[in-house]
Amino acid sequence: MTATAFQDQIPGNHCFGCGPGNAGGLQIKSYWQPDGSAICHFRPSPQHCAGPAQTLNGGIIATLIDCHGICTAIADAYRRDGRAIGQGNEIWYATGKLEVSYRAPAPIDAELELLARVDEVSDRKTILSCTLSANGARCAEARVVAVRVPDDWRQR
Repeated sequence: MTATAFQDQIPGNHCFGCGPGNAGGLQIKSYWQPDGSAICHFRPSPQHCAGPAQTLNGGIIATLIDCHGICTAIADAYRRDGRAIGQGNEIWYATGKLEVSYRAPAPIDAELELLARVDEVSDRKTILSCTLSANGARCAEARVVAVRVPDDWRQR
């Protein structure tokens, strides 16, 4: 794994799910694994519950997958370009499509593991698969289509 999370290297990241610049956000952290996948561990808080207090809210699950996937796409683009995240001209992706299949309830009191893999890359898009598991059981699977956005995207 890299020593510094992808999110901590992306300049000006104020996203609710992954931005270190958003103190009220989820503050997820993603890292490369030796096999080329990206991993993130997240421990929910009680306020992240669904109707049943012991179950994680589906929107939070989608946010975790979305942010882990998009940050993995950003990190992959920098890696393919041969430079460190945040070095030189900024690379940003936004969510073009997010398809989440919920397989089992995710417990609110367990550490969650997200694994993302880059499946396909083109000049404009990166397609990733992502899973969210708790206690060794798969709770959600997703496909994330990350779309590269123009350099001035954040100023619009």
